[in-house]
Amino acid sequence: MINFKNNKLFSILSQYYLTKAFSFFSLSNVISAITSLCILAFYTKFLPPEDFGKISLMWIFVIIASTVIDGRLNIAFSIKYYKVSKEENIKNIYTIFVYNLIVFSLVYFVFLLYPSLFQKILKIQIITADLNVVFFLILFMIFGNFYTNFLIVAQKPKSYFFMKLSFDVIYIISSLVYLIILREGYISYLKAYLISYFIVAVIGLRFFFINYKPCKKNIISVSNLKNLLRLGLPLVPTGLMLMLLTWADRYILNLYANLAIVGIYTVGYKFSGIIDSFVVTPFGQALSPMVFKQFAKSRDEYKKTMSRVFKYYWLVMSTIVIGYFVVLKEIYQLIINVKYIEGYNIIAIVLFGIILWGATNLLGATIIMKEKTGKMFLFTSISVLVNIGLNFIFIPKYGMYGAAVTTLLSYILQFIMIFAYTQKLVFINYDYKFIFKSSFISLCFFALILFLSYLEINVIIRLSLKAISFLLFSVLAYKFLDLKGSIKGILDYVIKPKESIS
Repeated sequence: MINFKNNKLFSILSQYYLTKAFSFFSLSNVISAITSLCILAFYTKFLPPEDFGKISLMWIFVIIASTVIDGRLNIAFSIKYYKVSKEENIKNIYTIFVYNLIVFSLVYFVFLLYPSLFQKILKIQIITADLNVVFFLILFMIFGNFYTNFLIVAQKPKSYFFMKLSFDVIYIISSLVYLIILREGYISYLKAYLISYFIVAVIGLRFFFINYKPCKKNIISVSNLKNLLRLGLPLVPTGLMLMLLTWADRYILNLYANLAIVGIYTVGYKFSGIIDSFVVTPFGQALSPMVFKQFAKSRDEYKKTMSRVFKYYWLVMSTIVIGYFVVLKEIYQLIINVKYIEGYNIIAIVLFGIILWGATNLLGATIIMKEKTGKMFLFTSISVLVNIGLNFIFIPKYGMYGAAVTTLLSYILQFIMIFAYTQKLVFINYDYKFIFKSSFISLCFFALILFLSYLEINVIIRLSLKAISFLLFSVLAYKFLDLKGSIKGILDYVIKPKESIS
């Protein structure tokens, strides 16, 4: 019998925070992504593209309203978490809760008085009962996200994993009940999320009441709220702009095309986001608390960390994307309803934009930690204005393909601006030679595999050709990109003892 506790790999995984955190965050996001894909495929079997288009537009409202109501206090709390005492964090927690409830009540009241306002904004027809579902989803999403974000910032990856796992299980069960048993149509999608976020919010509130008991006096601090709003509110316009950067294309598609095209585009876009869920987001979640500490304690150590992460980001992402496209088309055709099949054609275009967006987020940590959050609004505003302008130019002529290309161009612009600015804030010496060489080789093989994916030949032969191409890429990367040295460098960094990063 193998003694896992004496196993060297087990020791590494359990001892070093970044490895453990990435393992839990990555695993939880992989499970969530797989769950999302399966449920997505499930919904496409029962809902027409028009209904999925309606869901997409309603989701735009949910995320925008939740951002406005939250006031980005979630992020402000994260910035302050390691800078203040536990007593101050307790005040911040309950002050944020009260603020969220008050603002939510005001917004909800306005839409109850004028229910047609929702329909005029989104250009779709819904009933009042569905409007209530939307708003309660917003409320519990805010509280649920605050709790899961707290688990990330407080470096509790194991708790985060089990919370996300519970969320996914509840979401699956709720979707089956609402869509199959109760036959509630498109609103089943939102109701399933409502139930899931409700349970997470309840668990989170219980956690805070037990572990961060309210003080007997001055539990609500106006001065603390002002400080939090000073950090958070400048991020609200930025957050809204980022949402427009991601979602404006679907709104404009509905204006010039129809809900069916929006639904098809959304399904394809979801498959582009798989890489973000599998790798980019979990690594960012694992890395963020550590670089927050490093930035505060040692600027040189922070520079070394960012230089190494940025260097290997491109090679790792390229390898994963190429491997993804080896099997993507066959999986897409297998699990997605034929009515949505055209969505496959925009995945590669959007995916390149998402990879750039992941790199932009890594760079953006410098802006946040320098507390230059106001600058983010400027850069994002420029990207959004370009995005909206190009969407109005390209969508009427090229439809969802114009929307996909516009998304990529906007992410390129955003990356260039933030890269240039962060270099002025904190100059970091990146290994440009390695980055360009790895990117060029990766792009050549990606183009080859994409070409093979569109060949109308036997599926087994096509898969074999793509697999051989991927194997050849791996060999070349190992030989010419010093893949062995890259892996060793990553391992040396990842297994660095806790003491050096705390």
